[in-house]
Amino acid sequence: MEKQIVQNPFPGMNPYLEQAELWHQVHNKLIVAVADEITPAN
Repeated sequence: MEKQIVQNPFPGMNPYLEQAELWHQVHNKLIVAVADEITPAN
């Protein structure tokens, strides 16, 4: 049986990465890390 690849219906989004049970706390930690990097130091 040949495996078929389904095109992503949402360009720019990856449903695999949006599965919270696979990526517990990654989104929150990533947002904080990015904010820390782009915030100017005092």
